[in-house]
Amino acid sequence: MIILSSILTGVGCLLMIWGTLYILKPLPLIVKLHTLGVSDTLGAMLVVAGLIVRFPSRIISLGIAFLALLFWGPLVTYLLARGVSREAEWRK
Repeated sequence: MIILSSILTGVGCLLMIWGTLYILKPLPLIVKLHTLGVSDTLGAMLVVAGLIVRFPSRIISLGIAFLALLFWGPLVTYLLARGVSREAEWRK
């Protein structure tokens, strides 16, 4: 179980790093925000899943954290993208 936990945690961390490095590409801001939001949300959820596997006695609190990430990650990304698009419309 420790190996599975380490794999999940490691893949989650690599996914978050990949999403952060993706910002450096010359793409539109909305595309960067989408990629960063998806990779950070999925990466954090994989880290929490790895912690659930390693510490099954903490499944309630880690499950709540998992559900919070499932809800808040996409919501924050949506709000950032909405704010950026409104600012772009405002400057026209």
